[in-house]
Amino acid sequence: MSFLPPWMGLLCVLLCLGGLAAWLVQRGLKQKAPAVNGDVQSQVNRQIHQQHLADLDLALSEGRLDAGQHQSARDELLRHVLDDDAQAAVGRSNASLPVAWRWMVMGLVLLSGLSYLQLGAPQTWWATPLSQRVKISANTPEQLAEQTQQWLQTTQKSPKDAEAWLTLARLHAAQNAHALAEQALAQVLSLAPEPELWIERAQMKALSAGGVYAGEPWQWIQDVLRSQPQHLNALVLAGSAAWSEKSYGAAQGYWQRALALVPVDSEAAQGLQQALAQIAPQVQAQGSDVKAAASPVDERPLIQGEVRVSPEVQGQIGAGATVFVYALAEDGSRRPVAIWRGTSDAWPVRFGLSDSMGMGAPPLLSSLAQVRLVARISKTGSAQKQEGDFQVELPGVKTGVQGVVLQISGR
Repeated sequence: MSFLPPWMGLLCVLLCLGGLAAWLVQRGLKQKAPAVNGDVQSQVNRQIHQQHLADLDLALSEGRLDAGQHQSARDELLRHVLDDDAQAAVGRSNASLPVAWRWMVMGLVLLSGLSYLQLGAPQTWWATPLSQRVKISANTPEQLAEQTQQWLQTTQKSPKDAEAWLTLARLHAAQNAHALAEQALAQVLSLAPEPELWIERAQMKALSAGGVYAGEPWQWIQDVLRSQPQHLNALVLAGSAAWSEKSYGAAQGYWQRALALVPVDSEAAQGLQQALAQIAPQVQAQGSDVKAAASPVDERPLIQGEVRVSPEVQGQIGAGATVFVYALAEDGSRRPVAIWRGTSDAWPVRFGLSDSMGMGAPPLLSSLAQVRLVARISKTGSAQKQEGDFQVELPGVKTGVQGVVLQISGR
């Protein structure tokens, strides 16, 4: 995944297209040599056009013109170039335009079209998921009812409009019409099957059944988690579903996995911590009969050690940075079999990995003879690696070993 901001990528492409267009124009202008008797006016015009084009590119690079203004001025310049060339050709015995110049003009027109399509509509490069594009603006019951009626008519006129169906679904949900919301989401998913929308449908289906997740809602949640084990909303909803079924250990496991995916000081983290604190007595009351997965897990640390950092790295991170230690199977899979999370109040930081820190699916840490350990220091607290994080990997660590040292000296 690239960390290059979309605006920077668009600027780079714009500059490349502008440079290539300038080269094509200059090449074409130079290719047609002056006639034997000379065509002074034509040469002067070409020099003016070349200077104008250079000024346009300079204005774009300095920010005095935006992409649309630069493109419009460049197209206008191209029309002048073609007009001047056509007029000069009348007085020459060989009035036909060279084949190479024709190809250059066609290439410039094509580049202009591509520039508009890509730079004028950047959403075609980084399309925002449907689940994030649709927002409802109604606040009062009257507004909700009015907009619901409007979007009902829109879906009847345009039954293939996924955004219309999703807007209608969320308007129904805001009015606690969960069954109608679930039906509208079914239409959305037939057009745009996004994982986030499956989770939304599972929630509406369960709420319409009085908070019962058994059956299709659980199936949809598990389907998303099988394809995306670290899907945050799926983990949160799975915890709620397990809690509703009094499977407190499973709920605790799902919420702990979700907590590892959000920044420590975020509102989401606070909500998950409150939920975990609320469920802790119930988990303890159930004792050893409660299992967070289909098979029992071992709470004893199977791998213990410490994370150290070089003086250079320590000078670049602040106190309290989040430290993650992952155990990965040696077969190359990037799904952790155990995750430990802590903070760097002092170095070195000690850690321990056990089966209870798994992802809720096989393999368990205890079932592997050896693993690859990854230690990462996150400035943001995100479980996903971010630009600027420091990391080290250590392969071939035998399960059951004590005193492992993970030395982080760079990114």
